[in-house]
Amino acid sequence: MSATRREVLGGLTAAAVIGKASGADVSNPIIALPKTNQIGFLPQDAKHFVWTVEELQSPHAAFAIHRADESLVFRGFTAAPADQRASAGEFVTVGDFSQLRAPGTYRVVVNGVSSHPFVIGETVYRPLLRDAVRAFRLIRANTAIDDPVTKVHHAAGHLRDGALPVDGVTRDLSGGWYNAGDFGKWVHMAALSVSHMMWLYELRPQAAFALKLDVPSTPGLPDLLAEARWGLDFMLRMQNADGSVLHKVDAEPNLPWGVLPADDTTERHAMPAGSWDVAVFVGAMVQAAGVFKPFDPAFAERCRAAALKAWTWLQAHPAVENNDPYYAGSDIAPKWLWALGAMASWDSSLLSRAAQEFDARGVVPSSWMTPQILGALTLARGPAGKARDVAIAKIAAAADTVMAQSATDAYGCNGDPAMYFWGGVENALNAANTCFMAHALGAGAKYPDGGTRVLDYVLGHNALGRAFVTGHGTVRVEHPWHWIYRDQAIAIPGWAVGGPNHATQGADQPLKILIASGTPAAKCYLDQCDSGSWASNEGQTSENAALLFAVGMRAA
Repeated sequence: MSATRREVLGGLTAAAVIGKASGADVSNPIIALPKTNQIGFLPQDAKHFVWTVEELQSPHAAFAIHRADESLVFRGFTAAPADQRASAGEFVTVGDFSQLRAPGTYRVVVNGVSSHPFVIGETVYRPLLRDAVRAFRLIRANTAIDDPVTKVHHAAGHLRDGALPVDGVTRDLSGGWYNAGDFGKWVHMAALSVSHMMWLYELRPQAAFALKLDVPSTPGLPDLLAEARWGLDFMLRMQNADGSVLHKVDAEPNLPWGVLPADDTTERHAMPAGSWDVAVFVGAMVQAAGVFKPFDPAFAERCRAAALKAWTWLQAHPAVENNDPYYAGSDIAPKWLWALGAMASWDSSLLSRAAQEFDARGVVPSSWMTPQILGALTLARGPAGKARDVAIAKIAAAADTVMAQSATDAYGCNGDPAMYFWGGVENALNAANTCFMAHALGAGAKYPDGGTRVLDYVLGHNALGRAFVTGHGTVRVEHPWHWIYRDQAIAIPGWAVGGPNHATQGADQPLKILIASGTPAAKCYLDQCDSGSWASNEGQTSENAALLFAVGMRAA
């Protein structure tokens, strides 16, 4: 490409380029800077950047790494160019500077063009971890928020959640988190969120205890577990007397937009239980009973009793589907596997069954549809035996698949255009976490680099040169599709968004236009709120839980 085109398109996203670059191929924006993780790297991490080139036969590019004071610290050459036209619409070459380990702030320089700054240091992920957890505090439901740090301020809303009719009886269903850009509260999303918080505590307790959220603390609890407790309390309120668990609380099909919680007068109600809600409830409550026992034995016992009651109901009702148009599906098996793996940690008679089921089904990176890896993780940290061996092997196999897919993409995510869909960033974070879990289980020394490579993609090492989170990175999400931003013009720091989405099903009109223009899959993203790109710029609690776990596993 010409130098002129580099100057025109350098640093712009697809949203910024359309209609502005006269004579350029605005459907395929080319970011002219070296693209890398804009947050930074641990000293021991593999470190890479991507540089777009003219053609596949382009020569290796010389590059240099400079400190903030412009002093030269490293020189190298990029690898042979790779063809990324299928997913990103360009030829690229990758530079490796993994040998650079000295702490500091740096830039990559290629042909006189500098990357955005990044940091190498032991604590580079701590600020993002703090904000990713803190974001949950700012989206708590049914409570007033007055945060001096972000300036988020609003009165308590949806107070009728504390007195909602369920089967003719008034119930307190308050608490929990507003899940996404709207005001819905889902049990299964809360279960995924609290579980990732608790797993971070279990696998990286030093990071959990070091985490301070600058909010009123709960005596005797690390701030991370205090936030998990908020979600667990809501889940316990959602359990019915027979052990089943309500699916959600919201105003569906009337989803309000453009008002603060206290100003929303839409009638809200609870949706009846489904088997998958009960299954994920079991998984989270079994874990909570163990995690909270040293801090609050009485609460831990409540969680234990609730899990047993829910498990009993699940055995009698294994396939009750819900009727939710947003989070629904008939494949209950992945959720049931989470419950089975958790219960087997209490009941040794279930170990053989768990080993057989996980051996037959395997695991995949966690998602709201496929959380079985969380049950496998419980088994993998259990007593020696076949169930433990199978669980570790299946998690390692899933991590191997992640690394193989990542290797198809110079940007470290996935070279298959079909993998850029609604919530693709969450998918990437969960892929990275699969690698971090495999390493935590002792499955191999290769896995941290595999997970970090995918995490790098989320934090700026991508075709748009953008960190798909708010508040972190030089080029980052500024206009998330979220009610706080819509109503208070505040992009709460540490919130991950869905990211590039090339699927037209469910897409908003601005994104459909972008897709129809021929924009490559990895660039189909719009940082828009008011004009409505929910299909690429909305996040949700399960995604932010994946983010906090990922950066927490890298936090010193």
